[in-house]
Formats: sequence, structure tokens, C-alpha cells
Amino acid sequence: MSFLERLFGSKKETTASSHTSVLSYHFEKYTDFGQIVLLFDFVLNPNDNIALKAAETIHHLFVQKAVFESKQLYETFKYLRIDKSDITKFERFPEHIKLTLLCIASLNANGYSREAALEKLAKSTEENVFPFVLFRLADWVKPIRENAEQIIREFISPVNAMLFIRNHKLISWLITVERVDLSALYSEIIDCITQTIIDWEKIKLLSDGQRFFYIKSLIGKQALKTETIDFILRDKYYLNRLLLIRYLDQLDDGHSVLLKLITDKSHKVRLNAINWISDQNLTEFRSFLEPLIFDSSSSIRFASRNLLNKIGTLDYRKLYKQSISEGKFLIGSIIGLSEIGDKSDMEIVSSYLKSEKPRVKSAALIGLYNLDNDLATELAYDILAHENPVNTKKVSELILTKHGCNIRKLREIYDKTDYTGKKVILRLINRFGGWSAAGDFLKTMTENDSSLVKLAEIYLFSWLKYTTRLGMKQSQEDKDYVMLWHRKAKIMNIKVSDTIPFIFGEK
Repeated sequence: MSFLERLFGSKKETTASSHTSVLSYHFEKYTDFGQIVLLFDFVLNPNDNIALKAAETIHHLFVQKAVFESKQLYETFKYLRIDKSDITKFERFPEHIKLTLLCIASLNANGYSREAALEKLAKSTEENVFPFVLFRLADWVKPIRENAEQIIREFISPVNAMLFIRNHKLISWLITVERVDLSALYSEIIDCITQTIIDWEKIKLLSDGQRFFYIKSLIGKQALKTETIDFILRDKYYLNRLLLIRYLDQLDDGHSVLLKLITDKSHKVRLNAINWISDQNLTEFRSFLEPLIFDSSSSIRFASRNLLNKIGTLDYRKLYKQSISEGKFLIGSIIGLSEIGDKSDMEIVSSYLKSEKPRVKSAALIGLYNLDNDLATELAYDILAHENPVNTKKVSELILTKHGCNIRKLREIYDKTDYTGKKVILRLINRFGGWSAAGDFLKTMTENDSSLVKLAEIYLFSWLKYTTRLGMKQSQEDKDYVMLWHRKAKIMNIKVSDTIPFIFGEK
């Protein structure tokens, strides 16, 4: 039986034209990158129509992949049957399709095929073939490696700096290759990238990772210039500013840069700036540290208080109360007071549970939990049951996750709460519900809200897999609860698993 007969389930002989019509229909059904292997034989078919349709489908699947990884590509394409003579058959296709087929052939187990494909790829000026030339730098055949290196060296020029930056992941990959030492080539590429300052307007258009790679390369090769520092401070990617912190002591105006970093919108940047201060003369930085005790991040408040304690004594409780009374830095002040205060401060903290500002109300709930776990936990149930900001309900979820939750109480609340509250309850039940959680998911599947139904379906599917690993005894109460909602779902013609009755010992 031929491959076509096996593929389409027909033992009848067909003409070339009928093959074409069947294949044209069938090729359109291929949607997965891995299916390229199944199609590739058709590319070598003597019938031009069949070959072109297969090649077009392969190209469509190939270009949809955003990131190419050498190991994954090798495992996918190394067993393709491609001879050196087959490479010439790609010439009958349009240029963009031909290049895709050459890229695939360059990853084949046949060394002669890889070499032939590489020679043709080297003649292309298309940027999308560049990664496949780079891959050959780690080829297990020495002449192919040397040929690829020669091709790459011809690219090393400041005019191609952006090309290297856009392929930064593969450039970084060069220094991880074990088969051959490519560190010298890597250094030459970095020198090429940093030889001249690229227009910052062009750099701004790059992705976060590409900008980080360029700035990291630049800082490693030359002293930080004013325009570089200004760009980093304005850049939206926080890792670039984290990188800048390492070089603060080398800057002429390090203090002014530090001031901008400790007020950065990223708490990771602010925290790392504080950690940098910890290695300096703390007295000089007291004025920098004092405002940070009111920061919205708990780690930053703790770190700043810890450093200030080394150079003096401050009445933090008094400072937090004063800030609250003046309506300043409310989030950091409320939670900060709860961190260093006691139950006598509960009245101040709990008064902000009535705030109309969601973040302030959430801060008050966190603060109350710091002062009295049990009281805040009871309040978390009440917040879930009634109309409250999404942020505050999420804080309630965190408290119940940390403190432990009462499943029965959550079930009572479920029918009273809104959409956000139901999502929170489903998440908590999914985490803590055990055997009986299936009943809650089945109940939600009887609702009209499609997004809640979808969420319940996901959780129920996960529950079905998890039950095989549950090592605890079922209670009759759990069984009755689950089977009640299983029967109701069935009555409503909702598609639910018939495995559930079996799990609970019902036929």
C-alpha cells in the first residue's frame, strides 16, 4: 500500500490530477509545526502541483513559529530523508518557499544535504535565514562549521549591528556551545555591536530582550555616557535599570541617578537600589532612606527600616500615625504601622476598611491581618460575600489561602456573591476542596455565565486526574454532595464525565 493510500484510506488507483485535488484539501488540514515531517516527502514529488501545494503548506507552518531552538529543530527534522540531489528540486519553488525548505534541510542528519543547503542559504540576504547559518556553527562536521563561521564573519560589520541584536538569543547561545569554542567569534560580534552608538530612536523600537542585550553589551565595553544613562532611566524595561545599579559607583552624578532609582515604579529596582546603599556609608544616604519606610512594598519598608536602625533610632510608630493623620502615603503607612504596631493600633487600621479607594481598603485588610489573624480571616469571608473591590477580594483570597478556609462557609457565600467572588471561591475550593470539590464544579456548570462554566470545566478536568492520587477516605457527605450536582447536570443535559459515579462507587 502506498503512502497516499495509507494516508487517505483508499486502495483504489488514482490519477495525478485526483491526487492533486485530494491533497489540496488535505494539506489545508495541517495546522501544527510538527506535521511538517509528514508533508515533506510530497515536496519531492515529481508532480509540480502536488509538490507546490505541500511546499506552501510547510512554509505556512514554518513561519508561524516565533522562536527557533536548535535542539528542538534537530529532533524534529534530523530524520527527514533529504539527499544532496534533492536540494536542487527546491529551485522550482518561489524564493520565499525555497528558503524555508533550505532552512529545514540545513538541520537534516545527512551532512552532504546540510552542506549543500548552507551554501545556498549563504547567498541569501533575507534576515530570516540568518539563525540557520548560526546553527551550523555547532555542526558536528568540521568543514560545515568552518564554512558557517566564514559566512558569519563576512556579516560582522557595524551596518549589521541591528541584525545581531535582533538575534541576540542565538548570539548568546554561541558561548554555551560545547562542541567548539566560539567565544572569540562572540567577542567579535559584541565589538561590532558596540563599535558605534546606534541611534536611540532605533533602539527604542526593539523588544525588551533586544534592548537589554544591547545595553548590557554597551555597558560592558565602554564607560556610561549621559545619553545612555538617560535612555536607561526612561526605558520601560526594569531589567535595564537593575543593570544600571551595578555601575552607580562609577557615575559622576551617582547620587542624582540613585534618587531616580529609589523612586522607580518597579519595586525590584527600588529594592536593589536600597541594597546598593547598604554597602555604602549609610549616614550619607539617610535622607534617601527615610521616605522609603512609607513605600508600598513590604520588602522595601523592612529593608529601609533595617538600614536606618544601624545609624540611629526613629519612632516608626509615631511617623506612620502622623503620615496617616495627614493622609500621606496611606498604603505604606497603614501596613507599615501594622508591621511594627500592636492590637492597640487596630482601630486606626480598621477605620480604612470603609475607604472608597480599593487599594487603601486592601491595605487596611492586610494591616488588620498583621495585627489579628483570626479577626481578619472572618472579615475576609464577609468581603467575599458582599460587593467589594476586586483588589480587596483578592487580598481576602490570599488571607484564606494562608490561614486556611472553611469549605462549608465558602459554599454558603457562593450563592450570595458576585462574579469575582465566585471565581475566588472556585479557586479556593479547587485548592482545598478534596473529594467534594467536584460537586462545586458541577454546580457552577449549571450556571448561565459561560466564563464561570469554562473555569469549572477546567477545574473538574483537573479534579478527575487528581482523584486517582487522593489517598484519603471518602465521606458519605462528600459523595452525596457530588452526586446531587452530577444528577442535576445530567438532567440539564450538561456534558459531564460518567467517571464521577464510578469514582464514588455508583454504577
